[in-house]
Amino acid sequence: MKKITSIIMLLCVHICFVQCKEKIEVETYEVTPEFAKKIDKPEVHFIVDIPKNLKFDKPVEGKKTYSYGMIQEVGEDSVTREMCSFGYIKMEGNMSLKKDGGSFMDQILQMLKSGGYKIEEKNIGVQEFDGKEYMTLRAIGTMKEGISKEFVGRYFFNVVAKPNPYGDTNIIMLMAAREDQVKTYEDFKDKLTISTVWNSFKYLK
Repeated sequence: MKKITSIIMLLCVHICFVQCKEKIEVETYEVTPEFAKKIDKPEVHFIVDIPKNLKFDKPVEGKKTYSYGMIQEVGEDSVTREMCSFGYIKMEGNMSLKKDGGSFMDQILQMLKSGGYKIEEKNIGVQEFDGKEYMTLRAIGTMKEGISKEFVGRYFFNVVAKPNPYGDTNIIMLMAAREDQVKTYEDFKDKLTISTVWNSFKYLK
């Protein structure tokens, strides 16, 4: 009986050690209405946890930027394996993401094409992701060598519009992962390093 108890205790210690070892260190990034104004972006308020082992391009006051920030996991070959960018779309009056967000997603698709991606699969519309329905763009695109130094290979794109309950500026989470990192679009919710970003994102009043 003592031997069995000892084995159980050793297993518990081992499990605890592995869990502690795998814990990801994060930094909390907050975008306030005041900061949004400083970087010439629409007013919005949100917080998100960003793993410290990822490259984080934070907007700087006075420097032109196209988003509220971009996070990347970069391999030893300097090529991006995973990425998440905080874009935005404003919904005013009677507009809604589910009704009017499709045209914006199509604009993102066209930007991917003009950026050099050869799109082989695309789907725009209201789709279920992580147990809820969102306006999304799902696509697979290949970037050939010589066009971009940061992005090379075949990528899955999972672009999700997160409805903002406190304002008309809605964050578009543009997530991408190279095919050796992901198998399905659902993998973005909990199988990737950037999944921490998705799961920790929260709007504030």
